Amino acid sequence: MASKKSLKIGIVVGLKSEEKSIPKNNNIFVARGYGQEAYGAAKKVLKNNIDLIISFGLAGGMNPEIKNSDIIIPKKIFNEKFRFYKTSSFFNSYLEKKCKEKVISKVNLITSQKILNKKMNTSLIDAVDMEADFVFKAAREHKVPFSSVKVIFDDLKNPIPNFLISIINTKGQLKALNLFFLILKKPYRIKNLIEINKIYRKSMRKLTSLAQKLFL
Repeated sequence: MASKKSLKIGIVVGLKSEEKSIPKNNNIFVARGYGQEAYGAAKKVLKNNIDLIISFGLAGGMNPEIKNSDIIIPKKIFNEKFRFYKTSSFFNSYLEKKCKEKVISKVNLITSQKILNKKMNTSLIDAVDMEADFVFKAAREHKVPFSSVKVIFDDLKNPIPNFLISIINTKGQLKALNLFFLILKKPYRIKNLIEINKIYRKSMRKLTSLAQKLFL
Protein backbone atom coordinates (compact mmCIF):
# COMPACT_ATOMS: atom_id res chain seq x y z
CA MET A 1 0.00 0.00 0.00
CA ALA A 2 1.21 3.50 -0.78
CA SER A 3 2.05 5.89 2.04
CA LYS A 4 -0.41 8.63 2.88
CA LYS A 5 1.85 11.19 1.23
CA SER A 6 1.90 9.38 -2.10
CA LEU A 7 -1.59 7.88 -1.96
CA LYS A 8 -3.13 7.89 -5.43
CA ILE A 9 -6.88 8.43 -5.29
CA GLY A 10 -9.45 8.03 -8.03
CA ILE A 11 -12.66 10.03 -7.64
CA VAL A 12 -15.91 9.53 -9.51
CA VAL A 13 -18.60 12.21 -9.39
CA GLY A 14 -21.99 12.42 -11.07
CA LEU A 15 -22.36 16.14 -11.77
CA LYS A 16 -20.21 18.86 -13.30
CA SER A 17 -20.65 21.03 -10.21
CA GLU A 18 -19.30 18.19 -8.04
CA GLU A 19 -16.31 17.81 -10.35
CA LYS A 20 -15.53 21.54 -10.05
CA SER A 21 -15.42 21.25 -6.25
CA ILE A 22 -12.31 19.03 -6.34
CA PRO A 23 -8.94 20.85 -6.14
CA LYS A 24 -6.08 20.13 -8.51
CA ASN A 25 -3.66 17.53 -7.18
CA ASN A 26 -1.19 15.35 -9.09
CA ASN A 27 -2.20 12.32 -7.02
CA ILE A 28 -5.93 12.81 -7.64
CA PHE A 29 -7.62 11.40 -10.75
CA VAL A 30 -11.20 12.54 -11.40
CA ALA A 31 -13.86 11.33 -13.83
CA ARG A 32 -17.53 12.21 -14.17
CA GLY A 33 -20.38 9.86 -14.95
CA TYR A 34 -24.05 10.35 -14.05
CA GLY A 35 -26.03 7.26 -13.03
CA GLN A 36 -24.88 4.10 -14.80
CA GLU A 37 -22.21 6.11 -16.63
CA ALA A 38 -20.32 6.13 -13.33
CA TYR A 39 -19.17 2.59 -14.11
CA GLY A 40 -17.33 3.75 -17.23
CA ALA A 41 -15.95 6.76 -15.37
CA ALA A 42 -14.61 4.45 -12.67
CA LYS A 43 -12.96 2.24 -15.29
CA LYS A 44 -11.25 5.35 -16.64
CA VAL A 45 -9.68 6.42 -13.34
CA LEU A 46 -8.75 2.84 -12.46
CA LYS A 47 -6.31 2.86 -15.39
CA ASN A 48 -4.08 5.15 -13.31
CA ASN A 49 -3.00 2.39 -10.91
CA ILE A 50 -4.76 4.08 -8.00
CA ASP A 51 -4.72 2.94 -4.38
CA LEU A 52 -8.30 3.95 -3.55
CA ILE A 53 -11.42 4.91 -5.48
CA ILE A 54 -14.09 7.16 -4.00
CA SER A 55 -17.65 7.92 -5.04
CA PHE A 56 -17.88 11.60 -4.10
CA GLY A 57 -20.70 14.13 -4.28
CA LEU A 58 -24.24 14.82 -3.17
CA ALA A 59 -26.79 12.31 -1.89
CA GLY A 60 -30.36 12.32 -0.64
CA GLY A 61 -31.29 11.63 2.97
CA MET A 62 -33.79 8.80 3.58
CA ASN A 63 -33.47 8.74 7.37
CA PRO A 64 -35.14 11.52 9.43
CA GLU A 65 -31.94 11.86 11.47
CA ILE A 66 -29.91 12.80 8.39
CA LYS A 67 -30.23 16.42 7.30
CA ASN A 68 -29.13 18.74 4.54
CA SER A 69 -25.35 19.34 4.53
CA ASP A 70 -24.56 16.37 6.79
CA ILE A 71 -21.45 14.44 5.78
CA ILE A 72 -21.80 10.67 5.46
CA ILE A 73 -19.27 7.89 4.83
CA PRO A 74 -21.43 4.78 4.32
CA LYS A 75 -20.40 1.38 5.65
CA LYS A 76 -22.53 -0.51 3.12
CA ILE A 77 -23.57 0.22 -0.46
CA PHE A 78 -26.82 -1.36 -1.61
CA ASN A 79 -28.07 -1.80 -5.15
CA GLU A 80 -31.75 -1.68 -6.13
CA LYS A 81 -32.07 -5.43 -5.51
CA PHE A 82 -30.94 -4.79 -1.91
CA ARG A 83 -27.72 -6.71 -2.35
CA PHE A 84 -24.94 -4.90 -0.53
CA TYR A 85 -21.15 -4.73 -0.25
CA LYS A 86 -19.10 -3.32 2.60
CA THR A 87 -16.87 -0.33 1.95
CA SER A 88 -13.23 -0.19 3.13
CA SER A 89 -13.23 0.30 6.91
CA PHE A 90 -9.55 1.27 6.81
CA PHE A 91 -9.99 4.03 4.26
CA ASN A 92 -13.32 5.10 5.76
CA SER A 93 -11.47 5.84 9.02
CA TYR A 94 -8.66 7.57 7.12
CA LEU A 95 -11.12 9.85 5.29
CA GLU A 96 -13.18 10.54 8.40
CA LYS A 97 -10.08 11.83 10.20
CA LYS A 98 -9.22 14.06 7.25
CA CYS A 99 -12.70 15.61 7.30
CA LYS A 100 -11.92 17.28 10.66
CA GLU A 101 -15.61 17.70 11.41
CA LYS A 102 -18.63 15.60 12.29
CA VAL A 103 -19.17 12.63 10.00
CA ILE A 104 -22.08 10.19 10.12
CA SER A 105 -20.54 6.81 9.44
CA LYS A 106 -23.12 4.29 10.68
CA VAL A 107 -25.18 4.58 7.51
CA ASN A 108 -26.21 2.48 4.54
CA LEU A 109 -26.49 4.03 1.09
CA ILE A 110 -28.54 2.70 -1.80
CA THR A 111 -27.83 3.49 -5.44
CA SER A 112 -30.98 4.05 -7.47
CA GLN A 113 -31.32 4.63 -11.20
CA LYS A 114 -33.95 7.28 -10.48
CA ILE A 115 -34.19 10.10 -7.98
CA LEU A 116 -36.07 9.13 -4.83
CA ASN A 117 -37.77 11.67 -2.64
CA LYS A 118 -40.03 9.45 -0.59
CA LYS A 119 -39.22 7.53 2.56
CA MET A 120 -38.58 3.91 1.66
CA ASN A 121 -40.40 1.17 3.50
CA THR A 122 -37.24 -0.18 5.09
CA SER A 123 -35.04 0.61 8.06
CA LEU A 124 -31.98 -0.57 6.14
CA ILE A 125 -31.48 2.57 4.06
CA ASP A 126 -30.28 5.94 5.31
CA ALA A 127 -29.33 7.71 2.09
CA VAL A 128 -29.60 7.39 -1.69
CA ASP A 129 -27.41 8.36 -4.63
CA MET A 130 -27.15 7.43 -8.31
CA GLU A 131 -23.49 6.40 -8.72
CA ALA A 132 -21.87 4.61 -5.77
CA ASP A 133 -22.88 1.02 -6.59
CA PHE A 134 -21.69 1.38 -10.20
CA VAL A 135 -18.33 2.72 -9.03
CA PHE A 136 -18.07 -0.04 -6.42
CA LYS A 137 -18.70 -2.67 -9.10
CA ALA A 138 -15.70 -1.44 -11.09
CA ALA A 139 -13.59 -1.29 -7.91
CA ARG A 140 -14.37 -4.92 -7.08
CA GLU A 141 -13.48 -6.04 -10.58
CA HIS A 142 -10.08 -4.37 -10.24
CA LYS A 143 -9.63 -5.34 -6.58
CA VAL A 144 -9.16 -1.71 -5.53
CA PRO A 145 -10.43 -0.46 -2.12
CA PHE A 146 -13.61 1.60 -2.29
CA SER A 147 -15.06 4.35 -0.10
CA SER A 148 -17.87 6.81 -0.58
CA VAL A 149 -18.04 10.34 0.82
CA LYS A 150 -21.30 12.20 0.37
CA VAL A 151 -22.87 15.47 1.47
CA ILE A 152 -26.63 15.38 1.93
CA PHE A 153 -28.58 17.64 -0.42
CA ASP A 154 -32.30 16.80 -0.25
CA ASP A 155 -33.68 15.21 2.91
CA LEU A 156 -37.09 14.01 4.09
CA LYS A 157 -38.03 17.50 5.22
CA ASN A 158 -36.83 19.12 1.99
CA PRO A 159 -37.35 16.66 -0.90
CA ILE A 160 -36.71 17.60 -4.51
CA PRO A 161 -40.12 18.67 -5.94
CA ASN A 162 -41.64 16.17 -8.36
CA PHE A 163 -41.96 18.78 -11.09
CA LEU A 164 -38.17 19.20 -11.05
CA ILE A 165 -37.50 15.46 -11.02
CA SER A 166 -39.61 15.14 -14.17
CA ILE A 167 -37.36 17.49 -16.19
CA ILE A 168 -33.89 16.25 -15.23
CA ASN A 169 -32.03 14.93 -18.26
CA THR A 170 -29.66 11.96 -18.55
CA LYS A 171 -26.72 14.13 -17.42
CA GLY A 172 -28.46 15.23 -14.21
CA GLN A 173 -29.22 18.70 -15.56
CA LEU A 174 -32.53 20.56 -15.57
CA LYS A 175 -34.13 21.10 -18.97
CA ALA A 176 -34.35 24.89 -18.92
CA LEU A 177 -37.15 25.27 -21.47
CA ASN A 178 -39.30 22.65 -19.74
CA LEU A 179 -38.72 24.42 -16.42
CA PHE A 180 -39.87 27.72 -17.94
CA PHE A 181 -43.15 26.22 -19.11
CA LEU A 182 -43.77 24.40 -15.83
CA ILE A 183 -43.37 27.64 -13.89
CA LEU A 184 -45.48 29.52 -16.42
CA LYS A 185 -48.22 26.95 -15.89
CA LYS A 186 -48.02 27.15 -12.08
CA PRO A 187 -46.16 30.28 -10.93
CA TYR A 188 -46.19 29.22 -7.26
CA ARG A 189 -43.48 26.73 -8.22
CA ILE A 190 -41.02 29.63 -8.16
CA LYS A 191 -41.14 29.45 -4.37
CA ASN A 192 -40.31 25.73 -4.46
CA LEU A 193 -37.45 26.45 -6.84
CA ILE A 194 -36.00 29.15 -4.58
CA GLU A 195 -36.21 26.91 -1.53
CA ILE A 196 -34.54 23.90 -3.17
CA ASN A 197 -31.87 26.14 -4.71
CA LYS A 198 -31.09 27.52 -1.26
CA ILE A 199 -30.39 24.09 0.24
CA TYR A 200 -28.52 23.03 -2.91
CA ARG A 201 -26.13 25.97 -2.57
CA LYS A 202 -25.65 25.20 1.10
CA SER A 203 -24.77 21.56 0.40
CA MET A 204 -22.42 22.56 -2.45
CA ARG A 205 -20.55 24.95 -0.16
CA LYS A 206 -20.08 22.09 2.30
CA LEU A 207 -18.99 19.73 -0.50
CA THR A 208 -16.40 22.23 -1.80
CA SER A 209 -15.03 22.83 1.68
CA LEU A 210 -14.86 19.08 2.28
CA ALA A 211 -13.03 18.46 -1.00
CA GLN A 212 -10.35 20.95 0.02
CA LYS A 213 -9.75 19.02 3.25
CA LEU A 214 -9.74 15.59 1.66
CA PHE A 215 -7.93 16.09 -1.62
CA LEU A 216 -5.36 18.89 -1.30
